[in-house]
Amino acid sequence: MDLQCGLCGQQYSRPRVLSCLHTFCLACLESLMKRQDREGEVCCAVCQQRTLLPSSDPSTLPSDPIVDALLEVKSVEAGAVTCTSCEENSSAVCRCLDCAAFLCSNCQGAHRFMKCFKSHRLVELENLSISDLASPLKLLTCTKHTGEFLEFYCNTCDALVCLKCTAIDHRRTSHQYVYVKDAAAVMKERMLYLLENGRKRSEEVRVQLLRMEEKIDHVEVEKMKVKGEVDKVFHTLLSKLEDRQEEMCKEVETLYLRQKQFLNKQGKSLQLDEERLQAGTRFVEKLMTYGSTSDLLTCGKLVTSQFDLLFKQCPGNDMKSSGAVGVSVDYHAFGNLLSRIQIQIKTVPKIEVSSPVTKVVCSAVGEPYGAESASAEVTTPPPKEQFSPSSSRSNLSEERKGSDSAQMDVTELHKVGSFGKRENAGDCPYLTCVAVGANGNIYALDMYKSVVQVFDKEGKYCFNIGGRFQAPGRLEKPVELATSSKGYIAVRESNGRVQIFSDTGQFIFKFQLLRVQRPRNMAIDRKGRFLVGDVGTDRCPHGVVIYSSDGKLLRKVLCPEITKLSAYTSSLAMSAQNHLLVVDHRAHCIQVYSEEGNHLRTIYPRGSRIYMRGIIVNQNKIILVTSEKVRNNMYCGGLVVMAKDGTVLDKFKFPEKQPVVHVALTQDGCPLAILQGNSDICVYGSIYSK
Repeated sequence: MDLQCGLCGQQYSRPRVLSCLHTFCLACLESLMKRQDREGEVCCAVCQQRTLLPSSDPSTLPSDPIVDALLEVKSVEAGAVTCTSCEENSSAVCRCLDCAAFLCSNCQGAHRFMKCFKSHRLVELENLSISDLASPLKLLTCTKHTGEFLEFYCNTCDALVCLKCTAIDHRRTSHQYVYVKDAAAVMKERMLYLLENGRKRSEEVRVQLLRMEEKIDHVEVEKMKVKGEVDKVFHTLLSKLEDRQEEMCKEVETLYLRQKQFLNKQGKSLQLDEERLQAGTRFVEKLMTYGSTSDLLTCGKLVTSQFDLLFKQCPGNDMKSSGAVGVSVDYHAFGNLLSRIQIQIKTVPKIEVSSPVTKVVCSAVGEPYGAESASAEVTTPPPKEQFSPSSSRSNLSEERKGSDSAQMDVTELHKVGSFGKRENAGDCPYLTCVAVGANGNIYALDMYKSVVQVFDKEGKYCFNIGGRFQAPGRLEKPVELATSSKGYIAVRESNGRVQIFSDTGQFIFKFQLLRVQRPRNMAIDRKGRFLVGDVGTDRCPHGVVIYSSDGKLLRKVLCPEITKLSAYTSSLAMSAQNHLLVVDHRAHCIQVYSEEGNHLRTIYPRGSRIYMRGIIVNQNKIILVTSEKVRNNMYCGGLVVMAKDGTVLDKFKFPEKQPVVHVALTQDGCPLAILQGNSDICVYGSIYSK
C-alpha cells in the first residue's frame, strides 16, 4: 500500500478519512480547509466530493485503521516500537497476540508470571509476521468511561459502546446492540456485497470512459474529415468562380470589341461628313470672295441644298453609342448562397453513467458510434463449460471469397469453453490481462488480489504468483503483464515498477521505469528486451521506451507520426525483423519503426477501415484486436489476421455482446479472451487454417 499522503507527498501523519474514502494527513486537511475557506465542509483535492464537518474540525473525522496498522508494521520493521502497556516508553521486545499490545521486557515478565495472562500468546519482534500484526481484533476504549472496552455495537446509533454505556445511554428498552464480533460478521458480509458490486460498477464506468475516449478520438478524426470536406467544397467553389471569371472576361472582351467596331464605324462617317462640310465651306468662301452677284444667284440654290443635306446628316452633339458596359453583382444573393453551404451534424445517443456520488450525462458529435447506458444490475456469470484449448478445432469452415477484405465474410469464433480459479465460494476474481508463456502455460492477472493466476495448457489451475505488500516478489497494484519467449513473466505495477518472475513463480529481479511519464503498454521482444509505451504529457512527447533484458534504459523511440499514443493494452509489438509496430488507433493504421527509432513505413489494412484496439505478432502474421459495431453498440469484439503488407487474410468476431477486456493467443492459435463482467477466461477455436 502507498503510505504517502496525496497532498504533502510525505508519509501519513495522523491519517483521516473523508466521506469519499480518500485519506490525507490531519495537518494537510487543516491547511486545505484554510485554503478553501468553506464553512462546515471540506472538498476532496482528488475527486472534488464534499465532506460535511459541522464542527469545522478535521480531527473529528475517522482515522484510517489500515494506514495506522501499516504504519505500525513499518515501525516494527524499523525497530522503533515502544511498549504500549506501561508508561515507561521503553523499547518493545515482543507482542501479545491476545492483548494486541507491544510489551517491554518488564511487561513481558508480568505476562509470563501473572495468572490472568497465563493463556496469552507472546511473540518476539524478530519472529513477528504480518499475520501476527493483523490479529486479533483490537478493542478500543470508551471515551466516556475510563478503562472500559468498546465490546458492543449499537445498531440504533451506529456506534461502538462499552458495558456501562449499555446500562446508561443505550438501554435495551430503546436501543438494539450486539457484540462487536457479531456486528463485524454482519458488516463483513455487507462489505463483500458492496465490494463485488463496486468492482462491477467500476468496470462499467471504466468501459464507459473508454467509449468516451473512443468518441473523442472519433470526433477528432471526424473534425479533420469535415475540415477536408469544407476545403474541398470551397476549393470547388473557388474553381467555379475562377471559371466564371474567365468566362466574364471573355464576355467583356467581346462586348468591348463590338463597342470599338461600332465607334470606328461612326468615326469614319464623321470623317466623311467633315470632308463634305469643309468642301462646302471652301466653295462658299471662294464664291463670296471672287464671285459676282449673278454667280451668287446662280449657285445659291445648289449651295443651299447641299448644306441643308449636310446639316441633316451630321449628328452634331447627339452621337449614337452602343451603351456602357459594367459588372453587376447581387452580393446579398451570393451571401445567401454561401450561407446555404452547411455542415450536417448527426448526434450520438447520450451515454448516462450514474453512481452513488455523481451523475454525468455525455453526448458526442459525429457519426453514430453507438453507446449503451450503464446498468447497475449485477448479473450472475454463466456456468463453466468443459473445454480443452489444445484440442479445439479450427473456426475456418468457409473459404475466402476474395482478396478484398471489404468483400470477405466475417467468421464467428466458436467458443469451446472457459476456465478460472476462485479461492472461496462466491469469490469473483477481477481479471484484467491474460498471456501465454513459452511453455504453453496461461497467466491471468487478478488486479484486486494482486496475484497472477497460473494455468497449464488444458486450463487446470496450478498456483499463484505474487500477493499484496511491497516486498520483492509481492505485487502492489499490478496493472499489466507480459510473457517472454525465454520463459519468464514480467508484471508492471502502477508505481512504475516492473518485477520479473520465472515460469515456476520464483522472483528473479525488478527494475524501475525511467523516462516514462504515463506508462500504458508493455511487451517483451525476442531478445528479451522490455518495451513500454509512454502516453506522454503536454511537456513530454509520447513514444516507446526500450529497456535491456536486465532492466537498463536503452533509448526512447518518439512517434511524431502518431497524434496520440493508444492507451489500450497490447498496442505495441516487435516483429521477427526487430521492427517496432505501434498501433495508431486514430488513423486506423500501424506505424513501423526501426530499433534506432527511424520511421520505416505505415501499414494500412487493405480494403476496409478497421478500428484497432491491439496487435499480436504470431507466426509471421499480424493479428489485430478490433472494435466492431453491432446494433449501434460499440464493443471490442473482433480479430483480423493480416499480412505484413496490409493484406487482410481473415476476419473473426466474438459471439458474445460483452466488451472484450483483453485477448491472447495460445500456441495453437486459440484466442483467449477476458470479457467484461465475467470472472473466467473464455477459450475459442483456432484461427489458423490447416
